[in-house]
This record gives sequence, structure tokens and C-alpha cells, in this order.
Amino acid sequence: MKVKLEKYNPKWESFFEIEKEMLLNVLGSNGIKIEHIGSTSIKDICSKPVIDIMIGVKREKQLDSNINKILTLGYTYVQKYEIFMPFRRYFFKLKNPEVQLPSIIGFDDPDINKGSHEDSFHIHMVKINSDFWINQLLFRNYLRKNYKAKKEYKNVKKSLTKMEWDNINEYAEAKSDCISNY
Repeated sequence: MKVKLEKYNPKWESFFEIEKEMLLNVLGSNGIKIEHIGSTSIKDICSKPVIDIMIGVKREKQLDSNINKILTLGYTYVQKYEIFMPFRRYFFKLKNPEVQLPSIIGFDDPDINKGSHEDSFHIHMVKINSDFWINQLLFRNYLRKNYKAKKEYKNVKKSLTKMEWDNINEYAEAKSDCISNY
């Protein structure tokens, strides 16, 4: 599969704000923090047009107690990714709500060919001040303020779009070398 990037779209910020409000309505404000992360949160960076949202919770037990609330907004929860990242709960929402997927992809469920679907949002729910939380915000904020790093990251992403990938996780892993340099 080839990864397709789009030029920065200022509407991505408003898409995030609308989704954030819906999430706060179902989650409440009980110490919840919601951040726009990923390339769609950085002006002038090309990106896959998928809004990455990071939800921070105060207590680890909130990771599981909030899953069903998020599912009410049309998200799919991918439990099986916890094998690799047990500290994170991951969700995605499809652009086309008419596509039928299970609301939970369990540990033993087969992989779903996500290449045939387009996502609109990804949620990464973690504990506030966890390494994941801190690293995502540091990287986003660094790129927002550092023109040279932003340009370098954009060039890395563009070069990776020329390659063929088995899945989107391979593409994400290929970017990690560049990300770890910051």
C-alpha cells in the first residue's frame, strides 16, 4: 500500500474541536484532558487526513471505564494493540459510518483489512504524565516552534510516501527514527 499525504488543511483544527466537545460530553471533565496530536495538529505539515486525538486520564482504571462511553460516538476499540502498548487504549472512527465493523476488535480477532476503509479520527487514551503523553506533546510542540525540524520531518514523510508498505504500522515505524532524533 502507498501512503497518501495531503497538504495542511486549517479545517483539521475545527474538526478536532468538534470531536473534542463530543468526547467531553460523553466522558465528562473528571480530570480528562484532550489534545490534538500528530501531523494534522501542526501547521504547514502534510499529513494523512486523519485527526489524532490524545485523551489523558488521571487514573489508570479510567482507561477501561471510559471505553464504552467512547464507543457511543461510533468508534471501534482495538483491544489487541494492548499486547504491544498495555498502557494505551486505541480507537478509530471511519469516515463512512455506513461501513459495518465490530465495535471491539479483541485479542483473538483476526486483523481487519483497514486498507479498504478510511479513518477520520484516531484516539490514543493514556494516563496523563505517562511517557506516551509527555513524548507526544513534546514532539508536537517542538515541531510547532522549530521551522527546520518541521521541514525535515515533512521531507521524511514525503520520501516515505514513495515506498510500498504492507500496512500503515510499517510506515509509522519508518518515521520513528526521525522522530527519535528530536
